[in-house]
Amino acid sequence: MVKKNKAIFLDRDGVVVKSIIRNKKGYAPLNLREFKLMPDIKEPCKKLKKKGFLILIITNQPDLGKKKITNRDFNEMNKILFKKINFDKLYVSKSHNISSVFRKPNTGLMVLAKKKFNLDSKKCFMVGDRKSDIEAAKRFGCRSIFINRFYAEPKPKDQIKTVYSLKDAVNVILRKHEKK
Repeated sequence: MVKKNKAIFLDRDGVVVKSIIRNKKGYAPLNLREFKLMPDIKEPCKKLKKKGFLILIITNQPDLGKKKITNRDFNEMNKILFKKINFDKLYVSKSHNISSVFRKPNTGLMVLAKKKFNLDSKKCFMVGDRKSDIEAAKRFGCRSIFINRFYAEPKPKDQIKTVYSLKDAVNVILRKHEKK
């Protein structure tokens, strides 16, 4: 029998990249000047890698589809992020259509990752800062952790834990993982 892998799905903006706050809501940076990584993301990701987790970035980027950000800037941002946390793959939905199979809370990107990396969804976690991230995890069949950034929008209810940083999320994941 082929061994199934485990992964951490990280939302990009608001989890590992600082969101741009407008009207108390978080938005993706639109250029390199706005792009800043969250502090203290390198060590938590190293801990996950040591425990055998794949790190997969999964992100809705409707501004890319609407051409509000250039492909060049977007790719440059992700190169900077890769140098910092050495993720295994980045999955992007450029769609602004809520019904797109690839746009969270739908699970199309997660299903692609499951096939590519032979994932066991029950061994996976999603870390996100939005209700759509947590809903995607529930639909996919993995556990989720919500990083509360205090946006003026509805909060999710189906996460296993609410925390305030990636470091805290990783500590929860590692505790849950050790119990298995």
